[in-house]
Amino acid sequence: MTPDNGAIPETHESDDVDLAVLERLLSMAQTYRSEGSVRQAMEMFWELVEDFSGTPQAQVARKALLDLAMSYERSGARREARSIYERLV
Repeated sequence: MTPDNGAIPETHESDDVDLAVLERLLSMAQTYRSEGSVRQAMEMFWELVEDFSGTPQAQVARKALLDLAMSYERSGARREARSIYERLV
């Protein structure tokens, strides 16, 4: 049934597709990280954080970046850790 003004009701299909794409990007970033391709993972995590802030995927990506920064710090790579910390705030 269409609204009284004859317009076709909006669907949320494009929202569903956008969320599916964000999930795929997050999954790819996590796979890169687990395979040891940290730089590629970080690139994708940053894209999610900076370009899609406010999404659940961006929040997961922020946590992953914080974990990476803490890992760098523990291993003595303070410059790399600091760079991530500063960019996250």
